[in-house]
Amino acid sequence: MQGFELILKPLMEEMLSAETDNERFAANEKFISNLEDALNWEKSFSYNFPTLKDISIITSPDKQFKIFTWAIVSESGDYENFGFVQSKNSANGEYEVYRLFDKSDNCFQPEIEKLNDSIWFGAVYYDLIVTKNEGNTYYTLLGWDGNNIYSRRKIIEPITFRKGSGRPIFGQTVFYKDKDRKRYIFEYSTETTFNLKYDLQYYNISSNKKVKSTLLHKAKPFEVEAPETEKRQMIFFDILEPMSSGMDGFTQGYVPSGEVTGLYFEDGRWKKLKQNVLPRNKKNKKDEYDPASAKRNKLFPEQSSKR
Repeated sequence: MQGFELILKPLMEEMLSAETDNERFAANEKFISNLEDALNWEKSFSYNFPTLKDISIITSPDKQFKIFTWAIVSESGDYENFGFVQSKNSANGEYEVYRLFDKSDNCFQPEIEKLNDSIWFGAVYYDLIVTKNEGNTYYTLLGWDGNNIYSRRKIIEPITFRKGSGRPIFGQTVFYKDKDRKRYIFEYSTETTFNLKYDLQYYNISSNKKVKSTLLHKAKPFEVEAPETEKRQMIFFDILEPMSSGMDGFTQGYVPSGEVTGLYFEDGRWKKLKQNVLPRNKKNKKDEYDPASAKRNKLFPEQSSKR
């Protein structure tokens, strides 16, 4: 495995930082071929590829699967995503290898389509959320897609695996009162920052309390709205809106509105908060990936805005 890594590391650096499209994509094809050979090697699942720091490698805590994702940006500013899934075949206990093919341009209703390795809404995944309910385990990925020079995208992507083969299935009906939805896709302007994270966060709850006025003698108590806060683990994200009037539907011109909401997991479903989230916690996770953002093509550079 170390021998494979010695081949893969310089190819990774070239495919992310070479000056021309021909050089980048040629190196990428060689990287794909060698990585696939490595992943098919016996016991490769337990190898962590410590020098491949410029691609995303996420392993589920239960060792059910490992997912590798990265993106190549062309000279025109268009991004193409690539990846592999190594997942356990429940029939024989072996790990199978599936190459991911980014077909996001061919998905006409991507938020309601169930996809797979051959037809994948490509993204570079930066977080894996594992939740459980009644003995069932649910996996939810958070991802980033560079898209093009006009807009970026972030994705909430549930992932499951076909019994008997371990083949990955992207998208799942786990969103409460939204039975057709298989995933969330947020598209926004390249001129802004959009937050999509999983964390312990505060949110407002409203309650009415009876209080007694100190201004009027013997005045009867009256009710006033007294907002309180609670906190829970959730996926929280900015609510997007057009940056100017007349841009409704043109998502490349969408920016955060200043309000934040979230999804919390309960009874096997992701449910949306009705209240606004109060994102007080300090940022402690990297959640961005942009091969064109720095000379060294750092994985998940920190966002510039703070909450």
